[in-house]
Amino acid sequence: MSRPTVKEINYVDFKRILEQARAAGARLEKTDKDRWTAYVNQHRVKEAGFIAYARSHSESLKPVIVDDPGPNGGYYLFSERDEVCVKWIPRAE
Repeated sequence: MSRPTVKEINYVDFKRILEQARAAGARLEKTDKDRWTAYVNQHRVKEAGFIAYARSHSESLKPVIVDDPGPNGGYYLFSERDEVCVKWIPRAE
């Protein structure tokens, strides 16, 4: 069984992904509690551990989910101030 990983994403590429998700209605914010919780549970995202790990990249991270089955979909932490983005890659089933 493989383990989940964290991948650093180019910030400019991430901004493009986020704009496409917004246009398609696939951007989830934490304020949308029902959809957020469903996504986190379905993809077994370990939010606390991911945030703790990602703090080494930036202290001002914000979470966002791109709810898309394609390669750009996923749970991201990003910082506009530091222009940093990391993505949770779930383990293979």
